[in-house]
Amino acid sequence: MKENTQRKTDKMLQDNCDHIAKDIESMVDPGQWLKDALDIEWITFQDKKFKASRVLVAFGGPNIWVNTQTNTVEGYWWNDRANAYFKSNEDLDSYLEEIYNSTT
Repeated sequence: MKENTQRKTDKMLQDNCDHIAKDIESMVDPGQWLKDALDIEWITFQDKKFKASRVLVAFGGPNIWVNTQTNTVEGYWWNDRANAYFKSNEDLDSYLEEIYNSTT
């Protein structure tokens, strides 16, 4: 019984990551998509210029981050992990870079 529950949890986490990756690939308005972001971690070069970011889109079970450096959606739920890859979204990257530059 516990093993079936574990598989369902793994599948739900993977499904969530896959869904978010598809949303990113079909995104039209990064500003609209980012309005629900819970947190943004900045990834910078040594000279503090923008390189990429991690955007927290779900928290508390599961925790899901969108990593624009690796083009992955990273899902975490207790000890479980899931990843989904997405095609680079230049509009999202540019928008995040604008936000970073406006805060530094």
